[in-house]
Amino acid sequence: MKGEVEKIWKNETEDGRKFEVIQINGERYSLWSEDYLDRIQEGQSLDFDFKESGDYKNITKINDGREILERPQYGSDRLRKIIKMSCLRSASSVLAGSRIPYDDGAERTIEIARKFENYLNEEGYDEPGPDHGQEDLPE
Repeated sequence: MKGEVEKIWKNETEDGRKFEVIQINGERYSLWSEDYLDRIQEGQSLDFDFKESGDYKNITKINDGREILERPQYGSDRLRKIIKMSCLRSASSVLAGSRIPYDDGAERTIEIARKFENYLNEEGYDEPGPDHGQEDLPE
């Protein structure tokens, strides 16, 4: 996408992360990369890519070719750990009551938790084939 920067607003999340809202061609986009904060100016021509996340449009790449949002920024190591634990807890619930051997249970739980985390990171996941894992599920 190409356009001219019409307006820029500086903003900050409740936990202190800084970002900018940039208006281009009448649309508002969020810019989270610290590498670019305070470097974009009104009137500047910009070539960029963006990704929609709910009601927001987040700039993911600027014309120099560098990826600036490879994955969602959790903001803190503590929050990242909370998300991982939530994914593990959900994966454990999925496997509860299954007949998977004990030695394989932890490995399968982590595998499913990683799929949940990838989904949350909007990286998607590999969809299993029609008979994937059927041999391990309880009857």
